[in-house]
Amino acid sequence: MSPVSRVGPRPWLSVVAALWAASAFASAPSIEDLRQQYAGEWRFSGDAAERATVPAAVERSVDGMFFVSRGIAYNRLLQVCEICGTYTLRFVAGEVEVQSPCQLPDISPDNGREVDHKTKVGDASKLSQRFVAGMLVQEFRGEQGSRRVVWTLAPNQDSLSVQFTITSKHLPHPVDYTLSYRRVPAAAPSAPGAGPRDAGAPGG
Repeated sequence: MSPVSRVGPRPWLSVVAALWAASAFASAPSIEDLRQQYAGEWRFSGDAAERATVPAAVERSVDGMFFVSRGIAYNRLLQVCEICGTYTLRFVAGEVEVQSPCQLPDISPDNGREVDHKTKVGDASKLSQRFVAGMLVQEFRGEQGSRRVVWTLAPNQDSLSVQFTITSKHLPHPVDYTLSYRRVPAAAPSAPGAGPRDAGAPGG
């Protein structure tokens, strides 16, 4: 046996690995930290090119379908994949609440437990929401397919990337695209007793 093969495990390597793991664990935000970081209003910040990725993703998903079915599926998916101008994320009393002017609220326990859910067009599904590895993950599970939405906060905590993935046994390929959102700054409270002039409103 060569001298190299007789060398046993290096204890210092185990120590370094343990210290690295402890440091990574200590630096990971808690669930309460994540709630505070994600909470607030978010506005779509993508450009025209990013908007164009949505119909392109829908087009890819229906590629290969029969002509008539393809057109119906394409139009239906474009409705489902409407780009919402704003989202408001709230975390109250053990629940996740995702609201937007273009949809009914998504409300469910923050531990991932499934609840019944309906869209504004009446589609029924099971909804679950929870944090996974620092990301907010929404799962919509219906009879005809599923929808997964993954919200990922940027290190600056001022922007979000939101990945949408729709799968169905009726679609040749999943619909997969990502949109960008930026935090809407909270309005500064007015000074006590300040009137419209004090707030900078034009005079009459």
